[in-house]
Amino acid sequence: MNKTYKLLENFNPKVINDKEYVYMTKNCSSFRNIRGYIRSPLNSLEEMFPLAFSIVMYKDVYQAERLLRSIYRPQNIYCIHLDRKAARDVKEAMKCIASCFENVFIASQLHSVRWGTISVLDAELSCMTELLPKHKSWKYFINLTGQEFPLKTNYELVRILTVYDGANDIWGTTDRKSTKR
Repeated sequence: MNKTYKLLENFNPKVINDKEYVYMTKNCSSFRNIRGYIRSPLNSLEEMFPLAFSIVMYKDVYQAERLLRSIYRPQNIYCIHLDRKAARDVKEAMKCIASCFENVFIASQLHSVRWGTISVLDAELSCMTELLPKHKSWKYFINLTGQEFPLKTNYELVRILTVYDGANDIWGTTDRKSTKR
């Protein structure tokens, strides 16, 4: 812990604001290089096992772009659902970022999302509906929010999901169902 605190003492990352993203993405090649996006599959297993992702977000372009950069691989496909209530600058910046990639797009049907309600599912379904016809070869769908960060690399995810061989890992219960919904 002490070593970590010592390292963090001098760590002061420059947070990029929304308008800077709009400016940076005017030259997509430069943007992808400066931000360090991976531009080719890292190995044949990942290349042959594309994944589909949705990112539901409404704020913090910097964090959402960092998430996208960390999970981005050219063989995967990404749908970004911008909450209808998101600020104009957020929407503009994310649209500019998505425009720099062939495999990243903004959902065409946007919902006003309220966490813990059916509107979250509506946002996910919007992305799922668009992901299938755009890139039919993806093997699994992974849903994220713009406020998350991955604990596994793409390679680790692919290795785990190949073992599933088409199965799912979804757990549910009726023991704690909400009677208010």
